[in-house]
Amino acid sequence: MNITEIQTAFVTDTRRIAIIAGLTVLSLGASLLAMVLGAPESLLPLPTLPLTIPIILAGYWYPRRGILFAACVALLYAVTTYILSPPDPLLAYTILPRAILLVLIGGVVAFLATRLRESEQQMNQIIEFLPDATFAIDREGKVIAWNRAIEEMTGVRKEAMLGRGGYAHAVPFYGEARPLLADRILQGDPEEGYPAVRRSGDVLVAEVYTPHLRNGRGAHIRFTATALLDRSGRVTGAIESIRDVTDEVMTAAALQNAGRQLNILTGILRTDLANRLAVLYGHLSVGAMKFDDPEILSFIDDLSDAANGIRRQLEISREFRDIGTSPPAWIPVQQAVRKAAATLSFGNVSFEAWTERLEIFADPHLATVFTHLFENALAPAVKAERIVVTYQVRPEGCAIIVEDDGTGIPDAEKEGLFAQKAESYGHGLFLAHEILAITGITIRETGTFGTGARFEILVPSEGYRVV
Repeated sequence: MNITEIQTAFVTDTRRIAIIAGLTVLSLGASLLAMVLGAPESLLPLPTLPLTIPIILAGYWYPRRGILFAACVALLYAVTTYILSPPDPLLAYTILPRAILLVLIGGVVAFLATRLRESEQQMNQIIEFLPDATFAIDREGKVIAWNRAIEEMTGVRKEAMLGRGGYAHAVPFYGEARPLLADRILQGDPEEGYPAVRRSGDVLVAEVYTPHLRNGRGAHIRFTATALLDRSGRVTGAIESIRDVTDEVMTAAALQNAGRQLNILTGILRTDLANRLAVLYGHLSVGAMKFDDPEILSFIDDLSDAANGIRRQLEISREFRDIGTSPPAWIPVQQAVRKAAATLSFGNVSFEAWTERLEIFADPHLATVFTHLFENALAPAVKAERIVVTYQVRPEGCAIIVEDDGTGIPDAEKEGLFAQKAESYGHGLFLAHEILAITGITIRETGTFGTGARFEILVPSEGYRVV
């Protein structure tokens, strides 16, 4: 505690003591004056009521001494009242309950004030030792909490920030006084000034770049803020946590650049292999026309099959070229489903999707998963008339269910349904499986052959949210 804080605390204590002493003298003096002027104490309406005011203030401001102060005031009141009141055999029975009441009031207030301070201290300690930089403001925008982590992040000490208003808490981040996300919550316009605010229940999240952190080198930070409410639900302030995500952003950018470079390289290799395959197909065609020896033609057919296999691998690699190049994100499932459906022709097949409000943490190519599932259901051989997409929240996570009323999938084919192949019912499902696996999502087929296919996409508990 510095000299300024000591001086401020001394002045505050002096004022409080003066207020308590003044109110005690006035209250006790008024009661005694009334008795001196001839009003019997036993007839005075609530004679001890004024004395409860300084007792309550003393118990609230100084809980440890509150009950002692109340006992002293009660004793002083009892003695002076007994001396100055006219003789009455029942006078002691009148004064004693009132004195005891004063002591009880002081004890109750001191007890409640002590519990309140303990609760405040616990809350302050929780905020103080949070790993993320955290601050809180009251309804007027004044800083009421500034923890150790935010001191380290900004270089601004708690003593220099507590009690300050006027958006002073934004200066370490932006170099100027301006509203942060917590201030926007109090003002009722959290989106103002933050182009990409996400809402998760009552919590708002935004990511911005601030040029004044990291010794002026700048940093990408993530703001997370929510309102502070009292027991009746009224907003009393806001709390905000700040996390430096610069390393995460740089890592994601590096991975994206590496993926882009790999795509360029694989694109070159695919083009070169495709050109060489074209030459090989040409030679095989010439050989098939030039020779009529069965053994040679059989050998040419084997070469053609091998070339076709290489061609299929190139096609698969082309489909995989963009997967994993962008970091996973929270994706609205309904949006991905609608995007996939928009690329297909459903004809007479009805389509329904009930996945509103559901978001999952997945690769940005999530729509491709639904595209392949819908393509399989729309195949003429399936004979489906209806496709439905729903979801179920389960103890192990959330299951997104894609089902149709077609012929279904034979049990013998289910084991290799998501294996790498180019034809039959499993076309594209290998790719869908790999896209989901990036974020730990699994897929399986649980339908009954003859009644329709049913694909269950199981998202882990931490990988979904309903907003």
